[in-house]
Amino acid sequence: MTPQKTIYITVYLLLLIPTLSIALVTRIFSLKVMLLDGFSSNIIFLITCILCAVLYLIFKTSIDSYILPILCKCSKIQLAVAESVTKEVTKPVTKQEANLPSYQVHYDAVAEKKRIEAEETLQRVLDYTMQTMVIYMSEAELDRLCSYITEYSLGDTPCEVSPVSVDSALKSIDLMHFGWNIGKAFGKRRIHTATFIKNVFAHALRDIEVSTIERKMSHTESECRIKLDGEIG
Repeated sequence: MTPQKTIYITVYLLLLIPTLSIALVTRIFSLKVMLLDGFSSNIIFLITCILCAVLYLIFKTSIDSYILPILCKCSKIQLAVAESVTKEVTKPVTKQEANLPSYQVHYDAVAEKKRIEAEETLQRVLDYTMQTMVIYMSEAELDRLCSYITEYSLGDTPCEVSPVSVDSALKSIDLMHFGWNIGKAFGKRRIHTATFIKNVFAHALRDIEVSTIERKMSHTESECRIKLDGEIG
């Protein structure tokens, strides 16, 4: 039996049972109290049924307009809830979800956050590099420098480096400051940053040892074009 048929049967039973009950009480009243004969009591029973039927017809429009829609809506809600619960209960659990402990979920979330932060830091460093070095090297050299910096952000030093050329207007202290600025942004150790700029600016820093670069890269006593900036990252 469909839910719709069940609803209609329920409604009509709710109307039929009170009607018969009222008619039966009226018949008993006519027999016991009014002391009428059986024929008259049956007539009263029929008249009562007819009156109740007339009342039903009067209110039928209201019933169809309000009661049935409400019951149908409730039935649909119950079916939807039942289907939802069934789907939730029978939802297959993947092997990966079953074997994934809570700390792993937290670890993955932290790792994703760090990855996003690293990408944002790299973009800020590249923007700083292009703004700072664009007037001191060609476009091709600047592109290579940005490529090396991207590799450097992922490790201690790029795998292979072909030295880039810079304008002679930049002194060794300028390149050291530049290296310190990007190393600071990436959170690199000074020795790694010194090695990186020694390899990348090999021509300009050919007479300076890595240890000297490491020691002097944050010095400020001499005149320079590129200033120390620890706020890039």
